Amino acid sequence: MNVLFIHAAFPAQFGRLGLELTRRRGWRMSFLVQSLSSCPAPTPEMLQTLDLHQAPLAAEHRSSDGIPWPQIFGHYLEQCRTVHDAIKARPRLRPDLVVAHGGRGAPTLFLREVLDCPIIIYCEYYFATSHRDISYRIDLPPAEPAPFFPRCINAPTLAALVECDGGYSATHWQKQSFPQRFHSKIDVYFDGIDTTLYRPGPAPRRVGQTSIPAGTRVVTFVSRGLESIRGFDLFMKVAHRIALVRSDVLFVVVGGEEIHYGWDKLHTGSPSFKQWVLSQQKPDLARFVFTGRILPEQLADILRLSDLHIYLTSPFVLSWSVLNAMASGCVVLASDVPPVREVIEPGQNGLVEPLFDLERLTATALQVLDDPAAFAPLGRAARRTIEETYSLEACIPPLTGFLERVANQKAR
Repeated sequence: MNVLFIHAAFPAQFGRLGLELTRRRGWRMSFLVQSLSSCPAPTPEMLQTLDLHQAPLAAEHRSSDGIPWPQIFGHYLEQCRTVHDAIKARPRLRPDLVVAHGGRGAPTLFLREVLDCPIIIYCEYYFATSHRDISYRIDLPPAEPAPFFPRCINAPTLAALVECDGGYSATHWQKQSFPQRFHSKIDVYFDGIDTTLYRPGPAPRRVGQTSIPAGTRVVTFVSRGLESIRGFDLFMKVAHRIALVRSDVLFVVVGGEEIHYGWDKLHTGSPSFKQWVLSQQKPDLARFVFTGRILPEQLADILRLSDLHIYLTSPFVLSWSVLNAMASGCVVLASDVPPVREVIEPGQNGLVEPLFDLERLTATALQVLDDPAAFAPLGRAARRTIEETYSLEACIPPLTGFLERVANQKAR
């Protein structure tokens, strides 16, 4: 089968899937993208094996958060025209199936004009008007567009979902974020975690130029962007409380300073939420290593060093990072929110505490750091959870069957 993936960034959710379908099934994979994402970075094998076509899927010189909320749908239609023209200009792209990210990331509304094949939409998320995702942090000042923005950003997603032949979400919680009348059109298939890369085992006791002395406890925090929706500021407060009690802990923070979701710039007046947090809290930076964005192989080494991985998300799309940490055998302490509870069973394969309860988060973290061996069974159970349910080996076969089923139904 010849599959065309459409996503503004590569590899995103589709790069590893495309590589596995090529390896395991011999399918031909083509990608229409705007840019090569640096998180996670595409592997050399992806770049050599997969057929990449770059096109301006977003308006030039305009970032998504720079578009005024009333203009979001008009911008989406412009992107749809760009995708239409890009496909029309590439007559050799005649796929048997299109798989695209729903919404502004891969506008598909005009594809029927140039392609006669089924279209599958990756239904990543449907934003809420309150009490979830970018509106959950009620401890931060409210942002003016809050009541309107979710409806505007959801409109392209709904247009793609109505037009497609089938959709899928990575988790059940993400599917449930969509209006119930669309649930029958959305299946649940996770992307798959590379358990050969993210695995328990020894690793060099060094992060960048920083050597980690024997006996030092390592606490990790990972997020694509160090922003409020992923609780970076709350993590720094917990880290400060831990540092006051234990002098033998090094905190390794992985992630860029970009703000991908929400209104951190409006909250803080600063383009970098990280810098605003550091200026407000003034932590002892000698106790921290900020790596910025790094390669997956580097992240895997860091997670193997971790005595405790802290993941403090609002109710939002579950991060790959927490699953990578579980695959690495980390003891994970996460915020007690529904998407986390889908993966972590407290006391069985991880630990959870309320997102805003800094005292409980700190107390639980200190219990783990006081006696890592006592909590090691949680890390081993977390590894088994990933192997059995979320690994590439567990996820690729059913996802492949779904792609084939939609393609065959359309053909009949």
